[in-house]
Amino acid sequence: MNMKKHILLTLSAICIFSVSLLADNPKREMRATWLTTVVNIDWPSAGVTSVNTQKKELTRMLDSIASLNMNTVFFHIRPAADALYHSKYEPWSSYLNYPRGQYPGYDPLQFCIEECHKRGLSCHGWINPYRYNNRATKGDWTGNNDTTQLNYKYTHPEWLLWYKNDIILDPGLPEVRQRIKEVIGDIINNYDIDGILMDDYFYPYGGTTTQDSETVTKYCPSGKAVGDWRRENVNKMIRDCYDTIQAVRPWMTFGVSPFGIWTTSTSVAAQRGYTLPSGISGGNMYAEIYCDPVAWLEEGTVDYISPQLYWIIGGGQDYKKLSQWWGSMCGRFGKHFYSSMALYRYADGNTGFTVEEIQNETQLNRTAVTDNAPGAVFYNTKAWVYDRPMRTALRASEFKYLALPPAINWKPASERTMVSDLQLDGTTLTWSHPDEDVHFAIYAVPNAFRSRVGIFSKGDALLAIVYGHSYTLPANITPGSYKLAVSVLDGYNNEYALRVLGEDLVEPLATTLLAPNDGDARKLPFTFQWELVKKADSYIIQIARDAEFRDIVMTQEVVTNSFSTDQRNNLKYLDLGTYYWRVKTRQPNANDVWSAPRKVDFSVADGLPVAESVQRSHKFLHDGQLLIQADNATYTVLGQPMN
Repeated sequence: MNMKKHILLTLSAICIFSVSLLADNPKREMRATWLTTVVNIDWPSAGVTSVNTQKKELTRMLDSIASLNMNTVFFHIRPAADALYHSKYEPWSSYLNYPRGQYPGYDPLQFCIEECHKRGLSCHGWINPYRYNNRATKGDWTGNNDTTQLNYKYTHPEWLLWYKNDIILDPGLPEVRQRIKEVIGDIINNYDIDGILMDDYFYPYGGTTTQDSETVTKYCPSGKAVGDWRRENVNKMIRDCYDTIQAVRPWMTFGVSPFGIWTTSTSVAAQRGYTLPSGISGGNMYAEIYCDPVAWLEEGTVDYISPQLYWIIGGGQDYKKLSQWWGSMCGRFGKHFYSSMALYRYADGNTGFTVEEIQNETQLNRTAVTDNAPGAVFYNTKAWVYDRPMRTALRASEFKYLALPPAINWKPASERTMVSDLQLDGTTLTWSHPDEDVHFAIYAVPNAFRSRVGIFSKGDALLAIVYGHSYTLPANITPGSYKLAVSVLDGYNNEYALRVLGEDLVEPLATTLLAPNDGDARKLPFTFQWELVKKADSYIIQIARDAEFRDIVMTQEVVTNSFSTDQRNNLKYLDLGTYYWRVKTRQPNANDVWSAPRKVDFSVADGLPVAESVQRSHKFLHDGQLLIQADNATYTVLGQPMN
């Protein structure tokens, strides 16, 4: 390459990079697509039975997904009490275009995981917990001669509830909850899968009347409202699945995608202490399908909620209002909000579902959260992944740069060291690491920007996510013009120390905490402060309920040496009491190091009403009355139900 051309390329890279620094490009964002197998909506194509053709179709789809800087695939592996994987409990799915129960000639889930990881994509298994069949798939109701030992119609007909258009597994039966729990355990024990999620098929849409009357008689406690009992059945199932995952693979992500409106009942919301978004109308799935996602947030039995916000901005189901409400609710409980968006309506030509609408909704998702963990989940894959106008628009703006999936950073995790033996041979970057349960982030920063503080905390510098120990640079990255770096990501997607190619190791330096002083009592809001560390790229502040930092309230990366409590929604609702905080210093070419921890006592914020103070105060009962102890005073709350 001649010198003039080299200079022009370098200047071009610098200009592009400097402009991108001004853009809203989150370093972390869930960018997922629902890859649907039920009735062959996305994959495999109906009538395609060849293993090689099915594999080619899937890899082509994954190539397209990866080329759009997405990072996650929600792969439909259990659409109707069947399996697209080797299941101990249920038959092979007929959507592989074989009779139900017939081995398709390969393991689609294992193949999808491997192919996703080759492309830096996370693979989450999407299951329908209760659906056995519906009107669209009624041809599969009868099963086949060699599937009766796994087909619930024959093995457990008492588990099935029959509706006009649906057959489901009875959510009120303990045996059904146990089977769903066993199915989850079977998957996560046998596959290196990155997450499990469920969609909104609980009790059927259209309502339940007498279909479960025998189960109600047997299991619903006397005096308990049937609706409350049905919701608790679903809540127990969610709880069981979450507990199973925590016992086996706690770093795995578990989420649910409910209907986009929690409830339209202001009395239900008020009883729980919440306010609904104004002007919203629509189906009340709290009462129709007995779905209570707010209960899962309250109980902490999900890592994220991905509500199906299949509407446009404005109107009776205003996307803006609903996304802001869900983002606030998830943030309140320290969980993630990833909006599911209706790209199928764009593909169908529905009025209002334009490319610009999807872009605007994606931007709204980013403003709906305070935890650096926005998300956009597209339904369905074929509706957009090959569409040129959608691809062009997203690739040029919202998804111009890659993003890491959000981290489950409120769970305790082991520290990880830097990579070693980082080398470049031609255009191939290689490295070593002692841990097998990790993957890696690759960065490329123009040489002129290397000295900027926080440069590796920017999404613009992120080049790739890699599940192996090597990476071939793309044609637009000239090794001599960029600083190349590799960091470690664990199963939770926490990031650890970063190694820059060609630079010397440096001595790790812990910061010193400045404020609050150890043991101080502070009224919310207030600001944490610590000393700047020379050449630090960023800091990670962590707050926990215990001195061992096992019960973590929040973890957040920042580039400054301060953090205000009003920057995180969940800090506004913490119980009063003693908390512990510390700060990790991240210096390139040094292992991460934590500061010494400090204690801080959270107090009620100035002027905060007692009704809101309840959310983070010491609560106790005395002579049947609920008392609130806050700010050295005790209040009696009358007519205010507490959960």
